[in-house]
Amino acid sequence: MASSFGQEMLGRTVQDKKGKELGKLTDLVVDVSNGEICELLIKCSENIDASRLPFPTKDGAVAIPSTEVSSFGNVIMLKV
Repeated sequence: MASSFGQEMLGRTVQDKKGKELGKLTDLVVDVSNGEICELLIKCSENIDASRLPFPTKDGAVAIPSTEVSSFGNVIMLKV
């Protein structure tokens, strides 16, 4: 069953701490044992080389731990 919160978040812009756009949120990974978001999957912008980011890739998306997020809003801001 889809979550309305999750659906609202998909497609939002993800920026680094300097305000540079990294890409768009494509999915959220939830820890089923506690219901917490543990990772954000990001499709990088065309000008971003995902292999240069300090995060692993999963199925063509960059997997960013939720601990690296500083704020969720119209734009998702990272701590890095």
